[in-house]
Amino acid sequence: MIARRAVLFALLGLAALGGWLLASRDRPEGLGRELASAAAQPASIDETRRNAIVIAAERVGPAVVSVNVVATQVVRPRSFFDDPFFGGMFGPRERLRQVEGLGSGFIVSQDGYIVTNQHVVAGATQIVVTLMDGRQLPAELVAADDLTDLAVLKIDGGDLPVAPLGKSDDLLIGEWAIAIGNPFGYLLADRNPSVTVGVISALGRDIRPGQGENGEQVWSNMIQTDAAINPGNSGGPLVNSAGEVIGVNSFIFSRSGGSIGLGFAIPIDRAKRALADIVEFGSIRRPWTGLHVSTETPPGNGRLSAGVIVTRVDPGSPAAAAGLREGDLLVEAEGEPIGSALDWEGRVLDMPSGDSVELVVQRADGPVAVTLTPEEDPLARAPRIETPFGADVVVLTPTLASSLGIRSPTGFYLDNVIPGGGIRNLGLQTGDVLLALNRRSLDSEDDVGWLVDALGSGGPIELYVERGGVTTRLLIR
Repeated sequence: MIARRAVLFALLGLAALGGWLLASRDRPEGLGRELASAAAQPASIDETRRNAIVIAAERVGPAVVSVNVVATQVVRPRSFFDDPFFGGMFGPRERLRQVEGLGSGFIVSQDGYIVTNQHVVAGATQIVVTLMDGRQLPAELVAADDLTDLAVLKIDGGDLPVAPLGKSDDLLIGEWAIAIGNPFGYLLADRNPSVTVGVISALGRDIRPGQGENGEQVWSNMIQTDAAINPGNSGGPLVNSAGEVIGVNSFIFSRSGGSIGLGFAIPIDRAKRALADIVEFGSIRRPWTGLHVSTETPPGNGRLSAGVIVTRVDPGSPAAAAGLREGDLLVEAEGEPIGSALDWEGRVLDMPSGDSVELVVQRADGPVAVTLTPEEDPLARAPRIETPFGADVVVLTPTLASSLGIRSPTGFYLDNVIPGGGIRNLGLQTGDVLLALNRRSLDSEDDVGWLVDALGSGGPIELYVERGGVTTRLLIR
C-alpha cells in the first residue's frame, strides 16, 4: 500500500513538473520578463499619465513657432572721441553687421497672425517662421511696440493651428504655469517645442526701469513664474492648466544666462488689446493721457504714501481736458489704488483705446472724481517728412514736445533714424531734436527743405541739438 502511494505521489510530482516546464517555455526570463511587464501596464495607470499638463501642452504646442531673424546691428568701437554729438567732426565710427537671432511665437488666428516679443524682431531685415510640422514660411512684421515689448507677425499658409487665448485678470498664485517655446532651437535637429512646468509665483510685478532688456520698456503688472524660460523662449506662450495662453514669455533674471526660476511674462490681456488695435486701426496704439506723475515720498521716513503726484499736464491733452492739474495726488483708478508711477504707467498701457477711466485725485479740499479718456499717442498722429538722409522729421508743437519730455517747444524731432544713413553718420539718433542750423531756428515745415539743402551742400554746418534735456552744439566740417 505504501509503495503504491509512493508511486502515485511520484507520478503527480512528475505531472506538475511537466506542466511547469511546459508553461515556462512561453515565460520570458530576466530583461524580457521586465519588458513584458512594462508593456502590460493597467489601463488605469496609463490614463493617469494624461493629466491636465499633458493635455494643455498638446492643445497649444502645435501653434508654437520658431521665429528666425536676420537683423542689422550697429557696432560702435570704443574710442577717446566716442561722443555722439561730435561724431560728425571725426567721421563715422560705426559699422553695420548682419546678425541672426532666434525666438518663439504663437499663432493666434487662422489667417496667420503671430504674437511674439518686439525684442525678438528688432532691426529685422528678414523673418522666417518654422512651424511644428516643419513648414518654413516668410513672415511680415505687421506692428511692433518697444514700450510693451510686443510684436505681431503675419504668415500665409493653410491649415494653421491656433493657440486658444485665456485671461490674465483672474490668475491664482500657485496655480500651474506651462512655458512652451524653442530654447536653443538652432542646436536642435527637430522643431518640436520644449515644455517646462512650474507655478505662478507672483502677480502684478512691477520691474524698475532698466532692469529689463530695454530700459525704455515698461515692465508693469508682469506675471512671475518658476517654469524654466531660457534663450529662445522669448515670445512663446505661458499657458494655464486649461490649455489657454495667459502670458507672453519675455525675460528672466539670471546671473548665468539660464533659468534660475525667475521668469516674467506679459499678461495676455495686454497682448489682446494690441491685437484689437491692429484689427480696428491697423497698428498698435499707445494710449496717451498727457499726465506725468512721480511716486510721492514724504519727507523724513522715506516710506511711500498712497498715490502718485502729478508733476506735469501736457497742454491740449486728455488730462488737461479732464481738469487734472499739477500737484494733484492721483490715488485711484477704476476703484483700484495706485501704488507707484510704474503702476500707473502699466494701467495706461492696458487701457483700451478710446475707453474712459474713472480716477480719484486728492486735493487740499478733499477727494475729487475725474473721468479721463485717453487718446492716441500724438507722436503716432504727427505728420512725418521724409528726408534723403535716412531719417524722418517731425515738426514739434508745444503739446508734442511736452508729451515727449522735450524742453524746447519747437524744433525738428528726428524719427526712424536708420543705421548707415547720413543723419546717423553725423552721430545723431532717433529722439534727437534739431533746434537751429547755423543759428537759424528750425520751427516750421518750410525749414525742412533748407535743412536738406544745407546737409547736402558739403559746407560747414553748425547744428544745435537737444538730447535728454541737454542742448549741445555740433560742428560739421
